[in-house]
Amino acid sequence: MKKLIAMVLALCLVLGMTACGAGSGTTATTQGSSTAKTEDTKTTEQPQKKLVVATVVKAIGSNWFDSMDWEGTKWAEENGAEHHYIGPTSMDSAAQLQCLEDAIALQPDILTVVPIAADACDALLKQARAQGTKVVTHEGTGLVNIDYNVDAFSNEAFGQNFADKCAELIGKDAKYALVVGTLTTPAHMAWAKAFFAHANENYPDMVCKNDMDGEDVVPLEGGANSDTSYTMAKQFLQANPDLQVFYIGSSSCVAGVCRAIEELGMQDTVKVLAVGTASGQKTYYESGTITYGAMWYPGAAQYAAYEVGKRLIEGKTIQTGDDLGFEGYHSITVDGTNIYGNAWLDITLDNLEQMCEVL
Repeated sequence: MKKLIAMVLALCLVLGMTACGAGSGTTATTQGSSTAKTEDTKTTEQPQKKLVVATVVKAIGSNWFDSMDWEGTKWAEENGAEHHYIGPTSMDSAAQLQCLEDAIALQPDILTVVPIAADACDALLKQARAQGTKVVTHEGTGLVNIDYNVDAFSNEAFGQNFADKCAELIGKDAKYALVVGTLTTPAHMAWAKAFFAHANENYPDMVCKNDMDGEDVVPLEGGANSDTSYTMAKQFLQANPDLQVFYIGSSSCVAGVCRAIEELGMQDTVKVLAVGTASGQKTYYESGTITYGAMWYPGAAQYAAYEVGKRLIEGKTIQTGDDLGFEGYHSITVDGTNIYGNAWLDITLDNLEQMCEVL
């Protein structure tokens, strides 16, 4: 992981100043040369078809998703491809679907998507594959109309890790609540369910304060924005004053929940375990409201996703142990249509400054 951190720090310094964003319905395009000459000056090889690749994210304008533009640009330059980076200006499902339609209209050879509403995206991805596009998602576990989904780690292992941290840092009898951005985001739901199942099996004295639907836990929905998550958390805390910890699986919800905790003066009794960037949540680590967090570098997943798409176009198979060319993805695990790297990063107060330089 130290090697990954060092690599990302260097990339952020170089690429962070040059990365360009795009608004809803527009694209940031990077082109690379794909023409090669032979040593014989009398004959020139016919240029290979330039690959067109596109990425649709949940929202542009933050380093979190814009890192996918940085690394998509890098991959395109290395492979003589034309890269399009597309996304809405705010995390809005309907706006993202329009962006996805715009991306599909480009008829890209490879399409990467980070879905907000999985089912709605899935229907459009079927159209993309029908026209011959290789579809590789990120945070798209469970989607049907894809070639592969690339994630930094196993969703199950990531969720289990947070349950273990809850037991270690808060207590094996902690009273906790699970928060996701939306109930339709596959990765968020997978992490929350893995936390719940692992806690039930290994820490039977832990108490989940979420509602249940039969045997299924129903996470609190933060609406993937600060204001909604603030209102949700404040109401939940007032109704559950014995709560000890929020697990928050969406970086967009962390600030709102932390603000609610601190406004109610509960920061000494209610702690947060958070997914998201160190820099975006630094204030709450320093105040002690966030006890532990974890993140990954989305740009690395982007690079790996494009590499998967290229290999599929070349007729290659994707196998466990393959090297996709980026730190954290040098030896992948393949499980059905899911590809996992080994690339999550722990955040604590002790390494906060270092992690803030990553994202």
